[in-house]
Amino acid sequence: MTAVWQFIKSQQRFSRLHFWVGIAVSLLPVAAGILLLGVSGWFITAAALAGLSGAFLNIFAPSAIIRALAIIRTAGRYGERVLTHDATFRFLTDLRNRLFEAYAIEPAKKKRSGTVLNRLTADIDALDSVYLRLVVPIVLAVIVATFLLVVWATVSRAVFTFGLIFIAAWAILAWRSFDNSERNTVRRADAASDAMRLRAADLAGGRRDIAVYGGLGDAADHILTADGRLMEVEEKLEQRSNRLVGLSSLNGQTFLAFMLLVCAWEVADGRLTLAPAVGLVLVVMALPELFSAMLPGLANLPRTELAAERSIAARRKNAGTDGSTAKPEAPSELEDTTDAVLRFESVRFNYPGAARPILDGLSLEIGHGEVVAVAGRSGCGKTTVASLAARLLDADKGTIWLNGTDIRDFSESDLRRSVAVLSQRPYLFNDTIAANLRIANPDAGEAELWEALERSALAERIAQGEEGLQSILGEAGLGLSGGEQRRLALARAFLTRPSLYVLDEMTEGLDENTGAEVLARFLDFRTDQAVLMIAHKDRELDVADRVVRLSGSDTRLP
Repeated sequence: MTAVWQFIKSQQRFSRLHFWVGIAVSLLPVAAGILLLGVSGWFITAAALAGLSGAFLNIFAPSAIIRALAIIRTAGRYGERVLTHDATFRFLTDLRNRLFEAYAIEPAKKKRSGTVLNRLTADIDALDSVYLRLVVPIVLAVIVATFLLVVWATVSRAVFTFGLIFIAAWAILAWRSFDNSERNTVRRADAASDAMRLRAADLAGGRRDIAVYGGLGDAADHILTADGRLMEVEEKLEQRSNRLVGLSSLNGQTFLAFMLLVCAWEVADGRLTLAPAVGLVLVVMALPELFSAMLPGLANLPRTELAAERSIAARRKNAGTDGSTAKPEAPSELEDTTDAVLRFESVRFNYPGAARPILDGLSLEIGHGEVVAVAGRSGCGKTTVASLAARLLDADKGTIWLNGTDIRDFSESDLRRSVAVLSQRPYLFNDTIAANLRIANPDAGEAELWEALERSALAERIAQGEEGLQSILGEAGLGLSGGEQRRLALARAFLTRPSLYVLDEMTEGLDENTGAEVLARFLDFRTDQAVLMIAHKDRELDVADRVVRLSGSDTRLP
């Protein structure tokens, strides 16, 4: 429960006003509903007795109270929905941004991006119910139970005793729900869900190749196996939820039966009149609804605890104790005294599960205006070098310097302004051409966008469309050819002025003429920026000032 408690305190600190006002307003419909049953039961019984005996009964005051309680209950229910959900959405908006930033900054070399995305969305789904389904119901239950115990103590010792016993039973049931024994079950459910989603995505993406080699049946069986494991663990969690609901319902119905007997006994002995006794019984009828409001949150507590732990761990990597954004690591006390834009110093990197590091002792440097090509056989670590230079991965050992500063000391925004990456598969969003370009420079005007397109030899093609810059691209750049997509990515790069360009086989997959044109236009545009180019074609190697050849994990270069 430590992680959930820290999460609750974090939400409370985020907006104390919304946190406590939401709880205060939620108390109105609960209190009004319980009082409405009690007052109505007393009034109806008192009116019946007055009618039978001919005694006088003031019906106006109770009627007004009942109408007022009904109005308060209705208005309070609406206000509760608005304010508690507003408090939740405000906090979750900030939480989503912080978690996404933490996952984006932290190099995800150990998990697939699909797994990270699944965990992110699943954790947010689990955490969005903490305030609504856990905090608010528990606080309301404690307040109402305390108030009723005080009232019962003034009415009758027997009523108070039985009320205390059954409210204690609900408290024990809630406390037992904080047991962490189901956390392993939740972990298995997450693992099975990740496996099923990723295997389904792999099957959808590679169905043609899988079908050619006759593997569709096996691929489908793998998905069904993961689905079976997910159903098995979900069934265990469902049994836990049903057990909570059953025990709560049993306690509520038993409480009602005992309260009915106690009140009947008290009326028979003359210690309690009939009308208040009926009111007390009807109040008890309303309690199971109040306490059952906690059950969804309690049933989901193991998943919530795990999600809270992961979110806190992710946020700690990217935030200080006060919640402000912090750098991933403490600034290095050392400084790079060379004049290089980029310098690798004895860098080592090993992929998880690999028998040996892909890079070990790599040292190289790139000066201002210099174009350095990294070449070598497939799998020797060329793309790894590019990812390390852009800090999409972090080195296991050694230091990478950018403009004389340890690359780990850069904030995310400063790093992305200093390093621009052009890959062989640029990602284009299902949005307008202008929006895709402004990813690099949100403040760029239309004139700048057209100039960038002109430099990349794409302006004429875009101008032919009826919408121009407002033309909508389909998913992954649908509507443009492969070469045009590459040119659009080049135009996007032209909107930036970084210190270092990282070209990861930028011309791969293009025909000779198109590739040569894209590369030439980029080099003509570049001024004194350094270029790290991952290459294996002659046209790329020929334009480099220097070529660094990787041979494998024993790479040690001057």
